[in-house]
Amino acid sequence: MHGKNEHEIIELAKVNPAAFGVLFDKYHKPILRYALHRTGNAETASDIASETFFKALNKIGTYRFTGAPFSAWLYRIAGNEINMYFRKKKYDPVSYEDAIGEEGVLDKESAESIDRELNEAQEEIDKNRDYQQIKEALFAMDSKYQDVIVLRFFQEMKVQEIAQALGKSEGTVKSLLSRGLLYLRKKLEKNEK
Repeated sequence: MHGKNEHEIIELAKVNPAAFGVLFDKYHKPILRYALHRTGNAETASDIASETFFKALNKIGTYRFTGAPFSAWLYRIAGNEINMYFRKKKYDPVSYEDAIGEEGVLDKESAESIDRELNEAQEEIDKNRDYQQIKEALFAMDSKYQDVIVLRFFQEMKVQEIAQALGKSEGTVKSLLSRGLLYLRKKLEKNEK
C-alpha cells in the first residue's frame, strides 16, 4: 500500500477488503474520539466506531469522490450512528471481528491497541472534572450544536472540514458554533453559581 494515495487505496478497497485496513488504521482513532466525546462512554464509543467501519466497509463500493475528504464520509456515518444511539438509548454492539470481517484486516496487535486507546480515553474523561461539566452541558443541548462543538474543539477540525463532514454550508456551521458556544457558556456559568 506504500506509495499509493488515499484515492487509490479507496478504489482498491472496493475490490479488496484487506486494503480497507489501511483506511481503518488511519481513521479509527479520530472516529473513536469523536464518538467518545459525543457519548462520554468508552464502551458505547467503541460500539459506534465498530458500526461506523462495518457500514463503511459494506458501502465502500458506493463511495464516490466528490472533492470532500474520505474522513467527511466516515464522520457522516458516525454522526448517524450517534444520533441513532441517542434515539434508541440502547445499542446492539458489533464486535471488531464482525465490523472488519473475516479477512484478517484487524489483527491481534490492532485489537490490543484499540483496547489501550479506549482505556486511555476513559481515564482522560474520568480525571478531567471540567470535562464532566462540559459533557453534561453538551448533552443538554441539541445534537446539531453538539456535533459542531465536538468536531471543532475536540477533533480540532476547521469550519470548512466540519461543513464537509456534516453536509452543511460554512455559514450554517459558523452560526451553529456561535449559538452552541453561547448556550454552553450560559450553562457552565449557571453550574458555577
